[in-house]
Amino acid sequence: MGKPADLLWKSEPRTLLKHQIYRKYLYCWMGKICQRFTAASIVDAFAGPGVYVDGPDGSSVVTAKAFLEHARLERFNYLSLFCVEKRPDRREHLVSVMAEQRRSPKLKIEIMPAGGIEEHFVDLDRRVHGAGPRTPTLWILDPFDISSVPFDLVKACLARPYDEVLITWFSDELYRFCEHEPKHAAIDRHFGHSEWRKALEVTGEAPRKEALLGAYRLGLESLDHIKTEAISISSKNAHARYSIVFATHSDKGLQCFNQAKWSIDPHRGKSVNEKAVSQDSLFDFEPDLGPLRQKLAALAGHAHTFESLAAATIRNGFKETHLRTVLSEMAADGTAIREHPLDAKSPWPPGSLIRFYAPDVDSEVPLSSPASAP
Repeated sequence: MGKPADLLWKSEPRTLLKHQIYRKYLYCWMGKICQRFTAASIVDAFAGPGVYVDGPDGSSVVTAKAFLEHARLERFNYLSLFCVEKRPDRREHLVSVMAEQRRSPKLKIEIMPAGGIEEHFVDLDRRVHGAGPRTPTLWILDPFDISSVPFDLVKACLARPYDEVLITWFSDELYRFCEHEPKHAAIDRHFGHSEWRKALEVTGEAPRKEALLGAYRLGLESLDHIKTEAISISSKNAHARYSIVFATHSDKGLQCFNQAKWSIDPHRGKSVNEKAVSQDSLFDFEPDLGPLRQKLAALAGHAHTFESLAAATIRNGFKETHLRTVLSEMAADGTAIREHPLDAKSPWPPGSLIRFYAPDVDSEVPLSSPASAP
């Protein structure tokens, strides 16, 4: 969508999907972070007025409610929510909306003076890490256009070891303008490099959008110890309209995001259509685990601990439950065997060692369903 001129504007199906992803990720993030650390922070860097004209909550309210309505709230420590809004009228409206929310001494809400995230960044970085550089901080970067989130800003948000970002990434906008040479300098600033131009060699809307997204994620992963994941939200023509890109230093962060994306897309964990807001699909509820099985099948002749397999599974965008399912399927056809311990109450207990074998050449059981690697 273009940048709205009015104080309030109408929500769209993709807005509700985006907020569903936020809620699911925040529920997991808060459950892990707010019990372990004495203090944590969330920055809603493009907060808006707090509500849509047709009623749904804005992102800052979604975030506050995720904390206040969490099942483990009694066990939580302190969370600071910083809201940043550039337009003074929207900032004032956000103040009034947030004043109506339920309060808790464990949640500190601070709405910054009117101004953009880059204007406030130095002060915010100091304040969110007031308890030390290892204070966990989640930066929510949800702008109206690519120019508002240059790569240098994202890099700065990831500079601390416990920082993470959720980025609204504009597939449609980048696809439309990537061949327009006057836009290339701005796109370079967004990607942080010019290697994205290799995607121009890819033909077709969906493949090129996927190549552009891959180039953006590679740029993030070139930073120190950064891992990424993404889920795309498509429009009526089934092509990605935009994506939610997640970047973290932690496998536990990936674990939370993977849970969120697989709950939104139970079949592939990669994308969801705007129609999903009002219409459930009658098909594809079973997860497509073919790509995961292919990776495990490639380990034939070797043994690995369950923990190392689980870490690799999460980094490839799947969940630990998916690993257990595929290991059990492979055990049934003799291509995966628990070597240690010999006796256990569950098939794949922590600390177990799993050895992989090539399938029997006489077996009619296929190694994996046809699928490309994730």
